Amino acid sequence: MTFRQRHLALPVAAAIVAGCLAPLAVLVAFSFYEVEDFELVPAFSFRAWGELAFSSTDWFLIGKAVLSGVATTVFTAILGYPVALALTRLAASGKGLAVIVLLTPLYTGEIVRIYAWRIVLGGEGLVNTLLQGVGLIDEPLKFLLFSPFTIALVLTYNNLPFMVLAIWVSAEMVDRRLIEAARDLGARPIDAFFRVIFPLTTPGLAAGSLTVFALSAGEMLTPSLLGGTSGSTAMALVDNLFGTAFDWPLASALALALLATLFLVASAMAGLLLRLKGARAVVGRV
Repeated sequence: MTFRQRHLALPVAAAIVAGCLAPLAVLVAFSFYEVEDFELVPAFSFRAWGELAFSSTDWFLIGKAVLSGVATTVFTAILGYPVALALTRLAASGKGLAVIVLLTPLYTGEIVRIYAWRIVLGGEGLVNTLLQGVGLIDEPLKFLLFSPFTIALVLTYNNLPFMVLAIWVSAEMVDRRLIEAARDLGARPIDAFFRVIFPLTTPGLAAGSLTVFALSAGEMLTPSLLGGTSGSTAMALVDNLFGTAFDWPLASALALALLATLFLVASAMAGLLLRLKGARAVVGRV
């Protein structure tokens, strides 16, 4: 790295330290504090970490966050691949319009989208009204709202654009002659996808997966407002501990444990996708 390059990297390094490392250092320090009469007292105490280690509720919520992130990633990948590949077949003007339509839900606030879903999925909402109108059901479907199904549906809807865009960028760089050659050699469409398209678009899938996993695993509003009794999350507990409960040491420890767990799972996902890419590429050459 040249002298000039080092100077250009300094603002980025400073931003990373100020925006990422410094807050983490503060959390680590707070996790060893004590709370006395609603005041934080500096003390090298392992009380918060001990409570966290033996709290089944905290670890259940961390596992729930991981499961929610992984499930949303899988759902968006399954739905996102056909959409992304369809975008590559459009004309240039059509691609621009398609991207605008794809991103339209993100132009509104999250609260607006959440309450729109409550109107659509409610007992007297659009879905139940239509199903009752055509005679498919006699009474509203209660599982459509305030259930794990609702959380999975809305998280998939909210994060699908990020997955589609990531895969689409990779798919645009795939040489279509490779696909045509595979088809000329007798490969079925499904074989051409897994042996040609999938290995070449794995970088986009990895980028989309890590983005969707991070956003959905750390989501708090959607589960809280649409999940009903199943809407408890680790992030909501952290928020409560920092706020009403005023137990900043335990909140810091829980936040750090959640961050470390999500980082390990995300790293495992990235490694799996890279290994899968290599394995598919070898199969494709064979």
